[in-house]
Amino acid sequence: MARIWWGTLASGRFFSGWSAAVALLIAVTVLGAYRSVSSTVDYLPAIGISVLVWAVLVVLVLPVAWAERRIRRRRWRAVLVLAAVVAVGAVRPVLNDAAGFLLLREPSTGSWVERITTNVVIWLIVLSLVATATVAYDATRDASARLRVALSDLSEADRRADAYARRARLLLHGQIAKLHAELAQLVATSPGFDDVSAFSQSVRAVSHDLEDEAALPLSEIAAGTGPVEVPTASRRPLLARLRPPSPVVVSIAYAVGSLPYTLTTVPTALALFAVVLVFACGFVADAVARRSSRRRSATARGGAILFAWFATGVLFSSAAILLAPQTLPTALVPILAFPLLAAIIGVSSDAIHSAIVQTRRLSRALAAQTDAVAARTTRARLELRSAAEQLHGRVQGRCVLFAATVDERGATAEEIDAFAATIALALAEIEGSAEAAPAPVAPSNALAQMIETWSHVLEISSDIDDEARIALGREDVTRRVVDIASEGFLNAVKHSGARQATLEVTRGDRDAAPELRVEVSSPGRLGSALSLSPGRGIANLGGAHLFQRGRDVVLEARVPLPVS
Repeated sequence: MARIWWGTLASGRFFSGWSAAVALLIAVTVLGAYRSVSSTVDYLPAIGISVLVWAVLVVLVLPVAWAERRIRRRRWRAVLVLAAVVAVGAVRPVLNDAAGFLLLREPSTGSWVERITTNVVIWLIVLSLVATATVAYDATRDASARLRVALSDLSEADRRADAYARRARLLLHGQIAKLHAELAQLVATSPGFDDVSAFSQSVRAVSHDLEDEAALPLSEIAAGTGPVEVPTASRRPLLARLRPPSPVVVSIAYAVGSLPYTLTTVPTALALFAVVLVFACGFVADAVARRSSRRRSATARGGAILFAWFATGVLFSSAAILLAPQTLPTALVPILAFPLLAAIIGVSSDAIHSAIVQTRRLSRALAAQTDAVAARTTRARLELRSAAEQLHGRVQGRCVLFAATVDERGATAEEIDAFAATIALALAEIEGSAEAAPAPVAPSNALAQMIETWSHVLEISSDIDDEARIALGREDVTRRVVDIASEGFLNAVKHSGARQATLEVTRGDRDAAPELRVEVSSPGRLGSALSLSPGRGIANLGGAHLFQRGRDVVLEARVPLPVS
């Protein structure tokens, strides 16, 4: 919680329109200028004083909101925001009393220490909770938008992969059929050296065509009319954003905010009893809210949560009036304070939960689609390369031997039939192996294939030194590098709109254990310190860490190499 709070202070988006709206609500309810109110008629002027002071404070905070969005250093942003919130809490009672005296001729009441402490504590709690929610929702929206763009681009790559696989299969079957026809024509007569050589050249040309097709970049395959729009999540009503708030957090927030006032108005024993009662009421409200919201829609659940905490506030106010009637009208504050705090904490909880769940869901979808595109493209390329290798080696080699035979003498019918049967069998096996399960991806191609797939989403530049290329000849090393690079590209999409990434694979320190150093960097900011998602598995990469370096977000990991 402390990390999230500090990250929110340093986010550069602490103050927002929502901060002002919730501050107004708190200013005219929980922290209203009601100390001197003794009749119903006095409430309207007191509300007017609260609104006026709120407007003055909003104007004073506007330069801070402007400055926090432009200060580059996170620590200085956090210090500025924290100082501003404390200053607002400290000066508000003074402004309330000054406005009351100038406009209503009302004298100052209450202890300055208690009033300033209460304001500072409540504003720190409330504004921090509101900022946590807005920062989390903003971060989720930004990351989700970038991930949806990437998914949209990958949908086009997905269609290209399907089109490429169909095209490769049609080309392979067409070329094999062509060779079958030429073979039948060759053996229909008594073939000579030139005839066999011409057939051999046809086999060689077909193998080269297949190799060229296997090397064809996926971006050159025409498919569809462009990226497919990925549907966005539907907007949810405010009540649907209410998750059951922690009763402990709500109780602590209320107790801390109200304790300075309580200690100055009632005996210490009664104040301590009030704190215990706050926690008891909090657990009762949580139990009632959870039980009444079962099997209901999200909106109905939010309504049930608010009603439960409102009823709890009524219960607590009733107890306060019975035990300390002299605290009226302040004793009525819990009726609004409990549901307000529960709503703010519930929305903040939903913001963090939604940030984690939605970003993780889109990240997994992007990673899965990337893998699917790479797998289909790899299989098609393997089929073509395997067929080309067999044609170039096995089939063309048999043609060379048969050409040497017919060059010396005429081939017998049995030799012609044997040659035809051997070539036909080889062609059939080549065609049949294309339908079977593909061979494992060669380590040297796995990284290149992954980079090609991600190139539909990012502009990627790679730098792999010579020693690293040698180490990448091991499949286990390559697999780990591929996992790290893929995770780095995924984080590049989440944290940056620049859509650029640089991959570096280098040999580690020679004085240490042998290892490869893998680094993926991209322009962008980590943004808030909210940990929206561990991505596809930074935590599972072992030793990998994500950090900010100047203007770049960097994922760095080490891959141990086997000792030779």
